Amino acid sequence: MPDTNWAEPFNEAKAQAEDRRQQAIREAHEAFNRAYLVEKARHAAEYERASARWDAVKSNPDAKGYDAARQAFELAKEPADHTKARAELDRAIKAADAAFHAEVARLGQEHGVTMR
Repeated sequence: MPDTNWAEPFNEAKAQAEDRRQQAIREAHEAFNRAYLVEKARHAAEYERASARWDAVKSNPDAKGYDAARQAFELAKEPADHTKARAELDRAIKAADAAFHAEVARLGQEHGVTMR
């Protein structure tokens, strides 16, 4: 009598692949969160330095470094740049997805399951 649950081995292997995918995505988010917090702290420190330099000269437009201090302060008021961290998160998620789909395709061939 043929095995009545022929898909069970494939489904189990696919579930394990999905677990690995989810773990990789969790790790990518954790790395993003760490990078985000590092950049946020760096940006806050830069803002404090720029603010202090600006406070020291803002009452005297003729002071040496007035324009540079003002410009640095204005730039420091901009939001922190998380472009690199976001790009790395995106890359890691795409890599996890690609690895998952490749593994599922391989599993489909091994188990004789047609993939769409």
